Parts: sequence; structure tokens; C-alpha cells
Amino acid sequence: MINLMLFISLLFTSLASADVFQNFFGQQMRQQQPSFDYQRMQLNSKCSKYLCPESFACVDKPLDCPCPFPDSQEKCILPDKSNYVCIAKVDRHDLDEFEGEIRDCKWVERAWNGV
Repeated sequence: MINLMLFISLLFTSLASADVFQNFFGQQMRQQQPSFDYQRMQLNSKCSKYLCPESFACVDKPLDCPCPFPDSQEKCILPDKSNYVCIAKVDRHDLDEFEGEIRDCKWVERAWNGV
């Protein structure tokens, strides 16, 4: 009985110290990570045209902005040519998850038209 109580006591002590260890060192690690300063990036940009807010690309007009993640996103210009949306690229092998519906720029156009 004493061994069981000693075991439970040691177990709670180790769990509590692990939590303190994680909080202390986890907090220190988070504080050391540099944050990305969007405002500084925009203010220090040498772009004399239009600076895209998501990708910081310097382009002639907002419609020319690239998607922030071009490897995994597809840029679809809206039918009225006023703006664009970036949608996730779908791997053709994953079509079963979408029940055969291909979500591409044609899909965006159909949604724009309420279809």
C-alpha cells in the first residue's frame, strides 16, 4: 500500500514538473522566434507601383497580384474582372473526396453566376 502511494505521489510530482518545464522552456522558445512584421515590409518596400498585400509582389495593378502560395493555389479572376480569388489546387487523384466535382476557375465562375 505504501509503495502504491509512493508511486502515485512520484507520478503526480513528475507530471507537475513536466508541465512547469514545458511552460518555462516553451515560453522562452516562443519569445525567441522572430515575428514577421507586415507593416515594416510594406513601409520599407521600394515598390513604386502596386504592392500586393499578401505576397509583397510589386505589380502594375491589383489584378496582377499572384496568389501568396502559388504551388498550392490557383488564381481565378472573377468574371467582372474587378478582382480575383485564390483557391486550393486540387490533385486530380483526390476527386473522389469532392464527389467528382472539380474545383477550378470554372467552378468559381459557376459560383459567381449562382449555379
